[in-house]
Amino acid sequence: MKSMTANNNYSTLPVSKWDMRIRDNKRRRNAEIRKHIFLLIFALVFICIVLFYINGMISKAGDAKEEEFSFKYYKNICVEQGETLTSIARIYADEAHYETLDSYIREVVYMNHLKNADDICAGYCLIIPYYSNELL
Repeated sequence: MKSMTANNNYSTLPVSKWDMRIRDNKRRRNAEIRKHIFLLIFALVFICIVLFYINGMISKAGDAKEEEFSFKYYKNICVEQGETLTSIARIYADEAHYETLDSYIREVVYMNHLKNADDICAGYCLIIPYYSNELL
């Protein structure tokens, strides 16, 4: 076997070709192990960040105010003597769902195919929308 010299900070040592190859393989393995350790640490940090983010989202969802559901229903009524769409709207219109009484009256006029709000008289049957929190 032919011997080679390896330079070192301290001295020059004679080493064989196989010793050089073993040393190079060992360096490569150590570099590969360092790379895997770095990737493992990076993956663990990434997983921790994702878990903290998900935990934050869950805690914010728990703080959210529980929303009340309301359901829209329709009712058939007969107009009594002296009633107007405005008086009916005062009874059935919900401020949470209608901005004004006029928007409720416009919906009733549209649903009942009336030309205007003054087209009703006593005995006339109307379909009226209303909202309730109870599921019927």
